[in-house]
Amino acid sequence: MKKFKFGELFKKGTTSTGRPSRAATRIRQSYNEDILAPSFAPEEDNGPPNASTFPCYDFLRNAGILEDFLTLVNRAGLTTYMGDEREQYYMLTKIFVESFQFDNKQYEPTVAFRIYGNPVTMQLKDFCLALDIDPAGTASRIDDNPRDLLELYRGITNDDCRTIQRGKIRNIQLPAIKYFAYYIATSILGRENTSNISSYHLAFLNIALTGQTSYHLGALIARRLSTRGPIFGGTIALRVLTYLDLPIDPNDVPLAPRRLDIAAMKSHHFVTTESTLDNMAYRMLFADGDEKEIPLPQPGLFDIDRQPWSRTKEEVEEHMKIQEFHQQHDSEDVGTSYDHTVTYPGASSSTYPEYDPSSYYGDTTSWDRWD
Repeated sequence: MKKFKFGELFKKGTTSTGRPSRAATRIRQSYNEDILAPSFAPEEDNGPPNASTFPCYDFLRNAGILEDFLTLVNRAGLTTYMGDEREQYYMLTKIFVESFQFDNKQYEPTVAFRIYGNPVTMQLKDFCLALDIDPAGTASRIDDNPRDLLELYRGITNDDCRTIQRGKIRNIQLPAIKYFAYYIATSILGRENTSNISSYHLAFLNIALTGQTSYHLGALIARRLSTRGPIFGGTIALRVLTYLDLPIDPNDVPLAPRRLDIAAMKSHHFVTTESTLDNMAYRMLFADGDEKEIPLPQPGLFDIDRQPWSRTKEEVEEHMKIQEFHQQHDSEDVGTSYDHTVTYPGASSSTYPEYDPSSYYGDTTSWDRWD
């Protein structure tokens, strides 16, 4: 437990919830001009908290993207965070996220929030330690449409020409990368947005795909928490509480766990509505609006170590024609038996924790783009 202070930020000029009243305006004024704060109606910040989502290993394994997803998580330095599947709590999450502030001071950036009734200030580097995220890179705000992230977006969407703010997660073509983006949106960033993509998502995708980034991931998380939107910061709040060695309120209520399972991925239009764990059809969207349904798994087509990180319609059609030819040829060769089972090293069911078969969380509200 390092360098945090109780009561420093909430001594005066605050309501009982620990924040200045929003009743007088529909546009939230940033607490620091260096904070990106999308404009939402005031009532949209008062909804119930949601549990941070966990990956669904059955879905990932059957879709043939488990190893690629774990590679992305490891490169982004999120392995420990992802493995934290402890129970999350309603009031802890709601109070923590709604009171969260980020002050990007030049020499010592800080975050401030409430843990139940305790106001806390801690240095950004200690916040990163609590989350087990590398406190490296620039904490300055990301410019609009930075060149490196815009190039990355076009690279993973097969040259979608929209700006970052108008881009969609659905336009990401490779399923492992798209699944990772949904995981980032509903677990890491704390304020869910599973429709529009943003520089926040792309900064995490950048390090996950290349192993390098100039952006401070902890600062990105802090910026997103300090804005409005649906609350998905349960794991973040729990890890900070643990780092501060504070107890769970015995009257707090556990949040229902959520996973990015097949039901959730249907709601994100990731697979067709008829898909099952044993028979998945991936919905692959192209920049011109066309969509193709691709049977999963497809390790030869969707390998993240093969650049570019997107495919043209011609590539996909050629791949599927060749696959269909081989399948027909194999079925006609009655004298030879072939085993088409794909085995993923280290992906035995004993490697991962057990969980309920479904955690579908219903209709997810789409939010306006982030400016």
